[in-house]
Amino acid sequence: MAKGNSAGTRYCYIILLTMLIGMYVIINMPIEQTEGSFFLTYVVQPFCWAAVVFFVWWLPRTGIAGKLRLRRLLNWLALLSAGFYIIFQLVGGMVEGFGKSPSSFTLLGITSNIVYVSSFLAGMEIARAYLIHRLVKRCLHLKLGLLVVFFTVLNIPFSMLTGFRTGFEFAKVAGSVILPGLAENAAASYLAYLGGPLPALIYRGALQAFQWFCPVLPDPSWTTKALLGTFIPGFSLFMFHRLYLLESRDLRRSKAAQENPAGWIITSVASVLLVWFSVGIFAYYPSVILSGSMMPGIKRGDIVLLRKITGDEVRIGDVIHFHRDKMLITHRVLEIKEDHGVKVFRTKGDNNSGPDPELVSPQQVKGKVIFVIPKIGWATLLVKMLTGAIKPGINSQGTEF
Repeated sequence: MAKGNSAGTRYCYIILLTMLIGMYVIINMPIEQTEGSFFLTYVVQPFCWAAVVFFVWWLPRTGIAGKLRLRRLLNWLALLSAGFYIIFQLVGGMVEGFGKSPSSFTLLGITSNIVYVSSFLAGMEIARAYLIHRLVKRCLHLKLGLLVVFFTVLNIPFSMLTGFRTGFEFAKVAGSVILPGLAENAAASYLAYLGGPLPALIYRGALQAFQWFCPVLPDPSWTTKALLGTFIPGFSLFMFHRLYLLESRDLRRSKAAQENPAGWIITSVASVLLVWFSVGIFAYYPSVILSGSMMPGIKRGDIVLLRKITGDEVRIGDVIHFHRDKMLITHRVLEIKEDHGVKVFRTKGDNNSGPDPELVSPQQVKGKVIFVIPKIGWATLLVKMLTGAIKPGINSQGTEF
């Protein structure tokens, strides 16, 4: 890498930041899917990323914060962490299903995507490593955090950052895109801080290769994306730091024994299981009561614990959880009858004056109430009111409560 004089290169990081912002503008240009869009995506953008790489190559070398003898360890940690993340995504796909990859798997499509992804990653990670070692000599945590945010934004389409209309849509984008992006970029930035661009390239390259070149991809819900995408890179970051300090002997083994990470790991796993329980992956799941139709036994703001059941398991007197259109309702079964040879259920809220106008089919049944936890669902209730998911004074069936 050529040596420039310090006066000429003192503010080159500003030029580099400007180039990255310019790349973000180019990537997010609103163009129609034509031959021109193919040229912009697979020719112009790789050429611009190559310009970023050559510009950083021209700048004076910057040292790395880590020990040179441990660079191979960092590369292996990066690869293993990416593999760990991919395995968890596959497990999520086994639970929630898989979908077909949107990438093209023709020879032209694969070649074009290799050029696009490799140029994008090379430009991004080489620029990241340079900026980290150029800017974080002082105020390490603050500047490193700002760079993590900056590179996270660069990886998120502008339309996604501005396209949400409600608080719930923002929560979905934040949970499934922004928070996982922050976690992944934090891990990549820490790798770049310790070992330069190569371990960060290995880490993100493995993840991007899986997303772009695997013909079948996991298709989890946004809540599972938020959970896996935030926890796994965060856990990897913790292990990077821990193992690196141990191997570099900056952390005494006696102290490491006293600060055994098992408690942190157990807490994290418990948190994962709690979130998965909340989103209904297991046989039991919770639900917040939004109306007073089941008073006095079940009040608004209570949380009910439900067991997943089939329609054949429903009995008269059971309080069942079922969906009707886009609503979820918790009412008691008054009667089981047949309608044109098909078993159906007549339901009623204990506090309602009459039975529900529509019968419930076995396919609509999700679960059966087995336990009630009073009051602790009020926080969720308030959030739903603030985001417009429910309106004060109206219950799930559109009648006053």
